[in-house]
Amino acid sequence: MLLLSAGCAQAQQQPARDQAPHLVGDIGLGISSSPVAVPAQSRSTSAVPYANFEYGPAFARIDTFGVKLAPAGYGSVELLTRVLEDGYRASAPPQERLRSSVPLGLGTLQVTPVGAFMANVYRDLGKSHGTMLDLMYAAEIDHDRFAFYPQAGIEYRSASYVRYYDGVARSASNPFAGLLVEARLSGHWYLVANVRRTWLDDSIRGNPAVRRRSLDSGLVALSYRFE
Repeated sequence: MLLLSAGCAQAQQQPARDQAPHLVGDIGLGISSSPVAVPAQSRSTSAVPYANFEYGPAFARIDTFGVKLAPAGYGSVELLTRVLEDGYRASAPPQERLRSSVPLGLGTLQVTPVGAFMANVYRDLGKSHGTMLDLMYAAEIDHDRFAFYPQAGIEYRSASYVRYYDGVARSASNPFAGLLVEARLSGHWYLVANVRRTWLDDSIRGNPAVRRRSLDSGLVALSYRFE
């Protein structure tokens, strides 16, 4: 599963009414590693575009894309989708090919003085027809040419989602912790690294084919920052 944005990496910026929208944020190219819980033939590492920007009400946050619908608190209510790599081809016979989910939902990112809070709920329009809920907190620590964004949260997946992808007919709540690091190289060029550990719910580990207690995912990208 691909990674979430650090949230507060790009503060929510509202352009002046007489100012045309312009792109603010990062665009680049990276390498992502996203393993799945069950044994699979699919490769977990791939080259991916890197996007963490805003353009008027539209935005991209690594694997999350959407548009802001209305102001709310320190952020806004948002219409969202995610590009996930949760699909795979199973190793065990009959080596079934499971398609990646197609999430669509609503959420909010609240960039407060004490950090960023994110809450998103999705319906999978793909094969699982499951419900997905993501909650996350991210702080920001700046030091010279570096910015650190420690993250913590939880992923809830309904029973229909878990049944399709993990072979167990129970819902799952998977806590996670991560760290995103930005290093300014020169001018507008940045190196970004994001690592995350997700601890699997007991319901997923109830599948005899699952021999892991956790999943480690990561992303490394080179990006250009537009201001």
